[in-house]
Amino acid sequence: MKRLIVMGIMAGIGTLAGAADFSRTGSDSIALRGPIAEGDVDTLRLLATPGTTLLRVNSDGGDPQAAMQLGRYLRQQQWRLAIDTVCAGSCALYVFPAAHHMHIPAGAVLALQESAFLRAQAGPERMRRSLVEAGVPADELDRETAALAAQLAETAALETAYAAELGIAPAFYRDFRQVAGQAESVRQRFPDQEAAVYWWPAAARLQRCYGIAGVQEGTRASRLAPDGYLYVPALSALVMGDQALQACP
Repeated sequence: MKRLIVMGIMAGIGTLAGAADFSRTGSDSIALRGPIAEGDVDTLRLLATPGTTLLRVNSDGGDPQAAMQLGRYLRQQQWRLAIDTVCAGSCALYVFPAAHHMHIPAGAVLALQESAFLRAQAGPERMRRSLVEAGVPADELDRETAALAAQLAETAALETAYAAELGIAPAFYRDFRQVAGQAESVRQRFPDQEAAVYWWPAAARLQRCYGIAGVQEGTRASRLAPDGYLYVPALSALVMGDQALQACP
């Protein structure tokens, strides 16, 4: 249970419940449903055929390292990715940018949260608070805080190497901090909601600023207008746009 709590904090969600569900949805496509977990890439390999070229996703996050493994597999196979409903957390950070081409149809959402780099920089007090909120007993907090800090540092290093491997600019894993800062004022419009903050970068910004090309984003602009954010009740999510960010070089 402690490992699930720690991994849940690292993944940006409260808990991690088992592996994702995979199923074939056509001669060329496989669907992923649920949180990404260790071993999922092996399941995907077993289902894949020479004609498989598309992964359809509906995932609110999961284990970062498992998501990186999935991302590497998509990049190696040059698969496309389509979001059926949501690709959030580790799905958005690691699986989405690795695909050969990404489609976000009308009604679907891309939702990034804090990366491992930002979580590792949070400091011991914030990590400690997260563990308290997750139910870790007081007499275990010092040990678990140190363990969480070490795991976050390790994952942040893996994330940096992953970005370099895929050719992703480091800012992709760092710009969320500015987005979250602006979101605090928007939160006041939903005083009765415990909305988690997410970021949906535009396709143009993904390509120009971070080196992530091939994104078809459907109706993103109209859905975020006119205030630059989208509230998603089903996720209890406040999804922010790029308005807090400066233009990239």
